[in-house]
Amino acid sequence: MPRFVIALSIVILFAAGAASAEGPYVRLTTDAGEILLELSPDLAPRHVDNFVHFCRTGFYEGTTFHRVIPGFMIQCGDPNSRDDNRGNDGQGWPTWADVLDPEELAMLDEVRGMLAAKGYAGLDDRAMLKAEFNSTRHVRGMLSMARAQGDDSAGSQFFICVADLPQLDGKYTVFGRVVSGFDTVDAIVSVDRDGRDNPLTPLRLVKTTILDGPEALTEAEREALEPSVTPVVAE
Repeated sequence: MPRFVIALSIVILFAAGAASAEGPYVRLTTDAGEILLELSPDLAPRHVDNFVHFCRTGFYEGTTFHRVIPGFMIQCGDPNSRDDNRGNDGQGWPTWADVLDPEELAMLDEVRGMLAAKGYAGLDDRAMLKAEFNSTRHVRGMLSMARAQGDDSAGSQFFICVADLPQLDGKYTVFGRVVSGFDTVDAIVSVDRDGRDNPLTPLRLVKTTILDGPEALTEAEREALEPSVTPVVAE
């Protein structure tokens, strides 16, 4: 097999498995309070891996809930939202440097060099996930992944449903649910916002904490584990 094909295959494989889930629980500490998430690797293993990676590396910390719509959802995770330019919020993606380690990045640079030597433009620097659509419905409290127009265009932006949204079923990847912190979710979606549904006063995701199991939860969080949201599977 040509060296170019081998190198490109290695990069693709590394990108597909850039991280492995350490959860299944993640505590989001926001300006409005805390939200406990239970992740579902059985539904979307790559999306869970991706989310856990960004939580573990601190990628999400400092991003804002840049899109909040009552009766719909709250959205976060755009790296563009860290700066003072509200105009580019919602348009950001992670780069390969955000998901690959130095050795993997070196391989990617080698592939890009080979492409350039043959006169090709190279590889897009946006790290995008392939869809993992599943039969779980988008009901209140479900955690799902935002994307661009193409099915395989998810990056780092995620959203939490604040209502039942059947119009999203089978079109976006559900990969977890809210266990506790619905009061925080409701507080976030209720703030004053501009014409683009961006809160007038930024609400930041301050910290992401990966929890290895129920024993790492607080007593109140463990009590909330009684399914606060029952994932509904489409018939």
